This record gives sequence, structure tokens and C-alpha cells, in this order.
Amino acid sequence: MSTETNRPEPEFLLTPADIRRAADEGVLAHGDAKRLIDWGYDQRFDRTLLREPAPEPAPETRKGLNAVTVAYYFGAMLMISACAWFLGDKWEALGTRGVFVTVLVYMLAALGLGLGLRRRGYVVGGGLLVTVAVCLVPLLVYTVEDMLGLWPGPRPGEYAAYYPRVHGSWIVMELATMLAALVALRYVPFGFLTAPLAHAFWFFSMDVAEWAFGQELSRDTRCWVSVLVGLLTILVGYGLERSYRRREVPRTDDFAFWCYLFGLLAFWGGFTFMESGSEVGRLLYALLNVGLIAVGVYLRRSVFIVFGVLGVHVYLGHLAYEVFKDSVLFPFALALLGLSVILVTVLAQRQFIKRLKRQDA
Repeated sequence: MSTETNRPEPEFLLTPADIRRAADEGVLAHGDAKRLIDWGYDQRFDRTLLREPAPEPAPETRKGLNAVTVAYYFGAMLMISACAWFLGDKWEALGTRGVFVTVLVYMLAALGLGLGLRRRGYVVGGGLLVTVAVCLVPLLVYTVEDMLGLWPGPRPGEYAAYYPRVHGSWIVMELATMLAALVALRYVPFGFLTAPLAHAFWFFSMDVAEWAFGQELSRDTRCWVSVLVGLLTILVGYGLERSYRRREVPRTDDFAFWCYLFGLLAFWGGFTFMESGSEVGRLLYALLNVGLIAVGVYLRRSVFIVFGVLGVHVYLGHLAYEVFKDSVLFPFALALLGLSVILVTVLAQRQFIKRLKRQDA
């Protein structure tokens, strides 16, 4: 048997000019030469003719609103409710030490399982478990303060009063929660972790103001504190959005949304519940909400539009039930105003499309 077939074939390169010359000399047809040159270009530059290896299926379904993510978040909310709220009401049955041990076990289990799931590709499920661990920090800190008897001020009462009651002695719990959220974000870049961070910062602003003044704040003072903190939180969210938009972070890791949500709750809520004895102040409130709608359109964030529309409805309700309660024509005038807004919007869109067509022509 000949051994020539086992010899390695020498490598040599042919340029497109070589292939065309071979076609001119009759070695191959001109059509075949052109197809061979095109194939070579595709291989070298576009790689369209190379078979790419099939990507391995992701262990977690695609991100977005689907049955899997709904189940994920529903399960996380159940865990947060069971551990942070309902467990806080079981002091008589478990005692402070019992609650401390239970919360610590829950936290370590959620954190360890969450980190393990993320390493295996379950990014959303693992991130939610890490968030659950962060949400348990206030209850854990409360049990430690209660066992040691160390509070920034007077004992604030039972843990069940943490959410509805403003008190200066909650501030250590909120500081610890913000610190835990920041540390978690450093090692687990997951958007929902900004929710406990923004929530704790909102509560901290109210509690630290009362702790600093040493007395219960008036309603207007609380509203102004809420407005300022809400505005600051919104600006932080805007900074995060601009920063991570440049880094092309996937939509699921939306670090700005929860800052926007809690910031608007504080900002809009402060203005809404603030005492206003003049119609000028209420008109300014309506214009502020129109501004929120405009900001929502500019940022393409529906959360701003929702709060803005709610605020406009609050003002229109005031007009209907207080200012023009005896006017029969007010509902008709309001309906015509709404119709005119819709028609003007339609006309503006038509003019915008015509302008684009003229630019393309």
C-alpha cells in the first residue's frame, strides 16, 4: 500500500488574483472562481459560512415579564412577609433570643442559597434570595439592640411599629440595612437590591430628622423632609440610569427603577399631603404634576407619568368638589379640555410625520 496518502499536505495560500488566473487558464470555470472568491471573503471577514457551535441553553428562562419571573418575585415577597413582618409579631412565643436565632438562620440560608444559584446561572432567582437576606437586616439589628438594651434614644416599642411609626431610635436599623444593601450590590449586581436601599434611606430621612430635633415633627416639616429626600433619591436614580445605560446593563438589572419609585413616593407624597390654604399653591401642585408627566416622557419612565396623572386627578377632584361644585358647566368644560388635548396631540403627531417625510424627500 502506498504511504503517500498518509503524508501531511503542504500548506499554501492562493490570492483572488491566483484564482482568476487559474480560471483564465481553464483550470476551473469563471463562475466557480467567482463563487470560490466570495466564499473565501465570507470565511475571512464575515464568517457567514462557518457553522457556529450551538449555544448551551441558559438554565434560567429569558428575562422579562413571564411566568418564571412572576413566580420568583411572588416567592420573594412571601419570604419577606413571613420573615420580616409576621415573624416580628411572634415575640411572645419565641422571645427576643428566639427571633434573633430564627432570623439569623433564615438570612444565612437565603444568602448561601442565593449565591449558589447565581453561580449556576440562575441570576434572578439567586439575586432575589440575596435581597431577602438584606430585607431581614432591620429585624436582626432590632433583636440585637433589644437584647443589649442599646438604643440611640428611648426604646421605640415593638418591632411591629417600625413601618407605621416615625421614631429616632430606628436609625441604626436603617443604617445597617443601607450598608448591607451596598455591600450586596458590590458583589451581586442585581437591580432589585436597590429597593431595600431606597426604602431604608426614605425611612432613615424621617427618623433621623426626629432624632436630631429630639421631638415629634410637625406635619409640614415631615412633608418637606420627605420632598427633599425624595428629590435626592430621584437624582440618584437618574445618575444610576445614565451610568449603567452607557455600560449596557440588561434591563432586568434596572438599578434606577426602585430609586425612582421610592423617590417619587417621598417627593410626590410630601407635596400631596402638605397643607395648602391657597388656590395658587394648589395650582402650582397641579403644574408640578404636569412636569412629572413631562419628565416621564423625556426619560421614558412610566412611573413618573403614573404619579403625575394621579396628582392631576387630585387637583381636578379639588376643582370639581370644592371650587366648581355649584357649576353645571364645569364637567362639560373639563371634557372639552380633555378632548382638545387629545386632538392637539393627534395634529402634532401628523405634523411631525409630515416634517420627517419632507426631510427624507
